[in-house]
Amino acid sequence: MKQHSAPEAISPYLVLGQADVGGSSIVEAARTLHDLIVTFRPQGHYSVRTIEDECGPAIHCAFEHKTDADCLAKAVGALEIARYETYRSERAFFLNEAAARAIRLTLARRRASQGSVASPRLSSR
Repeated sequence: MKQHSAPEAISPYLVLGQADVGGSSIVEAARTLHDLIVTFRPQGHYSVRTIEDECGPAIHCAFEHKTDADCLAKAVGALEIARYETYRSERAFFLNEAAARAIRLTLARRRASQGSVASPRLSSR
């Protein structure tokens, strides 16, 4: 098996969170997204990393399997984009403090109810 060094080489499905988390840490927002991904029980490899791109701070969630990317994209309401040529599919969503708070609330509810595996639908109320 050939070794690949770039995450997009083994994780070709991207869900990008364009971040505006106010005074919160982007690293903390990335941890929150990671915690959400874990609840979906991904079937393949994935990575969550923070970057600074032309639009500002962002969180790249890259997945080996499309179905894993689909779970996150559905939960956060990500829309199709075409920004990076290296990924097979790309979707993006806006991650502000309200959305991050909604994710944390969803995670807390799931933990309280013994970890249901159904995909949550998040809102940023």
